[in-house]
Amino acid sequence: MIDDLIEYDAMKNIAELDLDLAKIGEDIVKGYDMDVESRSGWTGEMKEAMDLALQVKETKNFPWQNASNIKMPLLTEAAIQFNSMMYPAIVPPVDIVKGRVVGEDKDGQKLEQSIRVSKHMSYQIHEEMEEWEEEMDAGLMVLPILGNMYKKTYYSDNKSRNMSDMLSPKEFVFDYNAKSLETAFRKTHVIPMTANDIRKEVVAGNYLDESLSAPVQKDEEREGESAPQVDESTPYDVLECHTYLDIDEDGLMEPYIVTVEHSSKKVLRITTGFDVSDIVTNENGEIIDVPQLQYFTKYGFVPNPDGGSLDLGLGKLLGPTNHSVNTLINQLIDAGTKANMGGGFLGRGLKIKGGSLKFTMGEYKRVDSSGQDLGRNIVHLPVNEPSGTLFSLLGLLINQAQRLASTLDSQVGENPGQNQKATTSAIVKEEGQKIFNGIYKRAHRSLKKELKKIFRLNSLYLAPESYLNVLDGNYPPEMAQVIKQTDYDLKSVNIIPAADSQYTSSQQKMMKAQALLQKIPLGVNPQIALRRALEAEDQPGIDEIMNYQPPPNPELIKQQDESKLNWAKFELDVVKAQQEDLRVQSQAILALAQAEGIEAGNQLEQYKLQLESIAARSEGLGQKANALGTPTAEGMANNEGEQMVQGQP
Repeated sequence: MIDDLIEYDAMKNIAELDLDLAKIGEDIVKGYDMDVESRSGWTGEMKEAMDLALQVKETKNFPWQNASNIKMPLLTEAAIQFNSMMYPAIVPPVDIVKGRVVGEDKDGQKLEQSIRVSKHMSYQIHEEMEEWEEEMDAGLMVLPILGNMYKKTYYSDNKSRNMSDMLSPKEFVFDYNAKSLETAFRKTHVIPMTANDIRKEVVAGNYLDESLSAPVQKDEEREGESAPQVDESTPYDVLECHTYLDIDEDGLMEPYIVTVEHSSKKVLRITTGFDVSDIVTNENGEIIDVPQLQYFTKYGFVPNPDGGSLDLGLGKLLGPTNHSVNTLINQLIDAGTKANMGGGFLGRGLKIKGGSLKFTMGEYKRVDSSGQDLGRNIVHLPVNEPSGTLFSLLGLLINQAQRLASTLDSQVGENPGQNQKATTSAIVKEEGQKIFNGIYKRAHRSLKKELKKIFRLNSLYLAPESYLNVLDGNYPPEMAQVIKQTDYDLKSVNIIPAADSQYTSSQQKMMKAQALLQKIPLGVNPQIALRRALEAEDQPGIDEIMNYQPPPNPELIKQQDESKLNWAKFELDVVKAQQEDLRVQSQAILALAQAEGIEAGNQLEQYKLQLESIAARSEGLGQKANALGTPTAEGMANNEGEQMVQGQP
């Protein structure tokens, strides 16, 4: 029933209800163990890959004790190279979020909304979500080695903000045979928690107060390292399982998040894994579907051709070649060691004391045998020098491994050869980046999904005052008044990463920006072209650079002042001419009135008003001319105006 689901959604811990928690806990742990078993083969390969990438030290006792066991860092080099290229490409230094308008936008309000959302989310990720960039950096190192890494995006009640944690495949488990992460029946985040961490959640009212057995000792022992002992710091394996349950017993399973301690199978918490507003019902109010909220985002390296949900990484693709390279180089070193060390048989005719016979540099030892006896009684073992064929084969394998990992000379910044044209080098590098471009687009697609999860969290939990505090300083007051939390509406704004969906190196960006600058005379917007060039150069403070107003040119100011002065003089001459014309007309009216003996008071009064208006204008022009450098103009204009108003021709 939908009413039951609404009630469950309002509860902090559904496990407080009268439920069969023992069965739920047992089912969750059983399902988790099945998911772990489904990917056991993949897990073993990935453990070897991680040991290879970490250059884990191991003792080798074949062909003799402590034989050479060098591990060529091909996988490590490829992972570092991938991280160094992907990290700055996927995480720009300033804005990481870009808003795109959805639908018609006649009045431009949606565009303004997208700009506000972009600025605010970029600020959130760079400043408020302190762990985001560091977690992404770590994830981009795990991704090329294991082929998979995950981001968990959620709102933290304790920190009162959005969170985004990186999870390795070891920490995040779901069925290997699932078609995709979103459609997997169970998605389990394995959270290591000490007894003290669990107690904090109990006190906060998030977990049930259950009696747990002692945590299980971890058996992950490496060469030269001992397994940790069980004490207060030993963590429990707490399973946060995003799965489906039929708590309301209506025959339809709905999404829930069940938290269980693995060893004891005790249920600690159950919360809803859906949004009530997303529930789909029919005409009779019966529930048809309850979509699951997605908290996890998968970042993949190369899709698995066998249809598995776990992608392939360089550990899988490059591991066998790396192992072969390790074998060859160790054989060459062992052969050289054997050739340098010597060894063989001593005959009975050799008269020397028994035991080990060792020489220091420049030392000679006396023996009782003659030189001929020494030559006849010492037989060296047949030892070959390190094979040139093996050395050639080693070079071939390293070259093939580098081609697969895109770490050839042109990719790591080394000179591919002398007298090679710059355009040729650029073409070679672009061809070498094709593999990387495909992986980059997958990461870009996953980042878009993660940003949309943050967008949704803002629509639910963002405090309006925090939104205003971020944006008020970047917008004028009239725009700040229209900022609302309702800006976070996917019907109006589509969120995408600000990074380009097609990877381009800094040199390529500069070439494109320069080409755009050269097209300014053809009608290209110079402001946009300049901004693109500054972005390609990774210049800090681009907005400050673009808003810069150069100081005025003194010569230009002088010319402008002279032009204004000439215009003021011209306007003053026009006013003086108007004054003279009115004075002549007033004299003619007075003369006519005197000759005919009539009064001309009304007309003179009108002329007087016109003269007052012209005098006021003359006074203003005089002040303007005085300010521009003609102090006599104001006095002249004012005197003439006053005389005319007073009827003094």
